[in-house]
Amino acid sequence: MIFSRKKHKLPKFPDYIAPAFRNMCSPLSEEDIDKLRVQLYNYMGEVEEEYRSEGMVDLDLAREIAQRCSLLLDEYPNLPEMKKPLAAGGVKYFLSDGDGICDFSFASGLLDDAQVINHVLEELALDDKFIQVSKYS
Repeated sequence: MIFSRKKHKLPKFPDYIAPAFRNMCSPLSEEDIDKLRVQLYNYMGEVEEEYRSEGMVDLDLAREIAQRCSLLLDEYPNLPEMKKPLAAGGVKYFLSDGDGICDFSFASGLLDDAQVINHVLEELALDDKFIQVSKYS
């Protein structure tokens, strides 16, 4: 068996990102998936409004993260049981106000979200779906 080195580890700084993400990793019911889809749609409405009013949020990055979250929700039923909480945690992290770094406070406020999503995508072997974080930082 060949082991490859992980490219997308959870961010180590600030130190509360990894625990916040892990606390959000729990299985979802079909009803939970539907609720997260609605929350994702509503959150993107908030992101777009924030972009129009303040211009601090990176709208393109937010859209890219939302697209990956939608993919995770679409793929959720087909994932191995042990991996489902990771997908759930990634989506919840993006939608959470309590993820540690306010998405709207800084132009780079979504970078931690993108890193978490990339970590999840790598763990789920969806390597072709990575977000190119470097083009946003």
